Amino acid sequence: MNGFNKSEIQRIGILRALYLGDMLCIIPAVRALRKAFPHARITLVGLPWEKNFVKRFSIYFDDFIEFPGWPGLPEQEVIPDKLLEFIAAMQYEHFDLFLQMQGNGTETNAMSILFGARYTAGLREPGEQVFNPVYFPESGDDEHEILRFLKLTDALEIPRQGTALEFPILPEEQRNFEMIQQSLNLLSHNYICIHPGARNVLRRWPAANFAAIANNLIAREYTIVLTGSEDERDLLREVASQIQQPVINIVDTCGQIGIGELAQIITHSTLLVSNDTGVSHVAAALQVPSVIIFSTYSDPNRWSPLNTNLHKVIPPELANDVAFVWKHVEQQLLYKATSFMPGVAPDNLPGVRHQ
Repeated sequence: MNGFNKSEIQRIGILRALYLGDMLCIIPAVRALRKAFPHARITLVGLPWEKNFVKRFSIYFDDFIEFPGWPGLPEQEVIPDKLLEFIAAMQYEHFDLFLQMQGNGTETNAMSILFGARYTAGLREPGEQVFNPVYFPESGDDEHEILRFLKLTDALEIPRQGTALEFPILPEEQRNFEMIQQSLNLLSHNYICIHPGARNVLRRWPAANFAAIANNLIAREYTIVLTGSEDERDLLREVASQIQQPVINIVDTCGQIGIGELAQIITHSTLLVSNDTGVSHVAAALQVPSVIIFSTYSDPNRWSPLNTNLHKVIPPELANDVAFVWKHVEQQLLYKATSFMPGVAPDNLPGVRHQ
């Protein structure tokens, strides 16, 4: 296996200090790693919130190490006094294999090598010179985020285990959802989830456009469920204020539930209409039909769902045409009604697994 054998790999580290959608996109590569090294301890190095991600994906990850940031990475403020301490702690882990999955490695490949793992691998920019090009395959930012990290495991001769995303549901999340469903009188597959927010405000489709889609859906007697984070509460109010029906038709779950409960709300919906943001990857993992609207600040070639039947992507150049978006919403409603089979995921992998 490119200079090492499986028996040597007992401790694996993975760097991925990003957010939910980014994290879900590496699961196919991590799944391949776990299959190849079933007895290895796999440690995720990431942002503080990812400790819960490790809990959710405990079938793949064993440990978590908090990442203190690094110069050039925007996701977290760098605390210089912690950097040397962090590097020393990573060296103490004595990883057999460390995988840089942050991106193309401009800032992080050299850092990862400092950790002193027996083998270090990661993506690199096209044309970048590295000591061992086999362990550092080239990858441009225009490649699909799921496939580029499978390119990394391919380079290590680790067999693929499909491209499907996953989203395990924890038992307490299932119980919470059942209470939410009862209290809000949500009838399964009789409501549409609309998610008008995005972490990057430049990726947000105008509130008036989401409201126009919602009004058309209400005319078809669907209930609308608006979803969003606590800091998007004003945005949800703006959308709701433009919907030409009583507020009772709008179920605002903003700030009241966690991501697992939100995932269950999406699971039981008929359709998700969303910007390109984390919930679009959740819908892909759950096998819920969706219409995902892209802005000029996000690349569909990199971030769109791989299943183009179940998920319709609105490219930036057509996003201003609300009628065009509505046409695709109608198509997905028809697809849901005529050909979608719940629980059947690509590669025979369930999108939702209860732990």
